[in-house]
Order: sequence, then C-alpha cells, then structure tokens
Amino acid sequence: MKVRKADKRKTGDFIRYASIYSQQDDSHDRRQQEMKRRFGVLQSRRSYLERELQAVKTCLLLLDKQMQSHVAYKQLSKER
Repeated sequence: MKVRKADKRKTGDFIRYASIYSQQDDSHDRRQQEMKRRFGVLQSRRSYLERELQAVKTCLLLLDKQMQSHVAYKQLSKER
C-alpha cells in the first residue's frame, strides 16, 4: 500500500513515496530523537543545579565559620 506523503529526507531531491512501515520507522526515530533531546536537557539542568547547590553549600559553610568566630569573639570580650 502506498501513501501520498513524500519522503525527501533520504533521497535528496528525488521524491519517493514512503510505505506505511517506513512512516512508522520515521515516527519511532523521531520519538527516539525527542527522548534523547529531553534527556540531554535534563542532564544539563541537573549539572546546573548541582553547581548551584555546591555554591550554596560553600556559602553556608563560610557563614557558619563566621558565626562561630563571632560567638567566640563575644565570649572572649565578655571574659575581659
């Protein structure tokens, strides 16, 4: 059975008519490509969020050290 939709992708300028099976394969390939694209987007987003989380952790550690230093300074000030 032939379908009227032309498939120019594989044959350049020559137009050939794709079979139903070929269209199903194309649909499967498009789905596969879309899943790979989404996977890449999510990996990129995860990397960004991991870097941001690391920056937040670093800031929290520095702030904690500053707070401990401040508490220690206040205690020393009271003792004198």
